[in-house]
Parts: sequence; structure tokens; C-alpha cells
Amino acid sequence: MKRLQPYPVAVALSFIFLVLYLVCVGLHYLLPESGWQMYRFWEMTLIGFTWLTAMSLLLGILEIFVGGFFVAYTLIPLFNYVDKKFDTNKGGNPMRPLRFKPVLFAVTGFGILTYVLCFIFDLIFPQWAMTEIWNILLPGFTGLNWASFFIGLLGVIGYGIYISAVFVPIYNFFRVEKLPELK
Repeated sequence: MKRLQPYPVAVALSFIFLVLYLVCVGLHYLLPESGWQMYRFWEMTLIGFTWLTAMSLLLGILEIFVGGFFVAYTLIPLFNYVDKKFDTNKGGNPMRPLRFKPVLFAVTGFGILTYVLCFIFDLIFPQWAMTEIWNILLPGFTGLNWASFFIGLLGVIGYGIYISAVFVPIYNFFRVEKLPELK
């Protein structure tokens, strides 16, 4: 398998984060009294983000792009190293475009597994429960009960569909084989 290039992954991740950020900002300003509090996630994760000024919003966009590139340029070399170490196909076939269904199942499966494990952790150790984060990330999540569990599960599946639907076409567009000038 040909080595993954960090640039297309960085651009795709930055774009995904940017779209999510813009949706959250837009919903916060269009529906300030709604129950969806995703904007609080950005307040917790972006340094200097306050929602009060245009400079804060621009700083958030800059931090999102830097974050996307940081993640890609950190994880892709690690992935390439591990892939090379355990590669059984030494032929070096060119990388094929990503397909939607495998990415959807991988991302959604990872999200569901993580959500279920975190929910169980919250039930076992309520003093360290992550319900505040779930309230922010999952609209309709109200606490550690069955209704919230299934609402959260639907939210995680929705995020998996969103990430796959946005990431796959963007990654395939920026693949090195398709755009050789990016080598």
C-alpha cells in the first residue's frame, strides 16, 4: 500500500472541523435559546475563544485549521510507520480512493464503542461522569438514563455519517495520485 500523505488528511480534517464550527456558531446565533449547547465545547477547547468579538471567531477558525494540520501531521507518519512495519504487500500498489461504506462503518463503530464504554464508565463512576460533555455534544441528552442513552446513540451514529460523508470526498479529491502537484 502506498504511504498516506498528511496534506490531504490535514485539509479534510480542517474542513470537517470548520464546517462543524460554523454550524455551531450559526446555530448559537440563530437559535440562542435552543437546547443545543455545542458552542460550549468550543469554549472549552479553543484557547481565547469567547463568542463576544469577531476576533474571537477568527481566532477559532485559525485554531481549527492548526488543529487539523497538527492531528494529520502527527498521526499520519505514525500510521505510515506502523503500516510499513506490518505490511504484507511489498508491491507498493497505488492507493485507491477511500470508499464511503468502510469509512462509515469504521468511524461509526469506533464512535458507538467509545460512547458505550464511556456511558458504562459514567454509570460505574458517577463522580467522574462526563455528562456535561454529552449534554454539549449530543442534543437531547439529559443524564444517565435509557432515553438519553438511545438519544446519544443516535447522535453518535449521526456524527459518524457526517464525518464519513464529508471526509471521504474531500480526502479523495486531495489524493496525491489525483493531484500530483501536491507531492
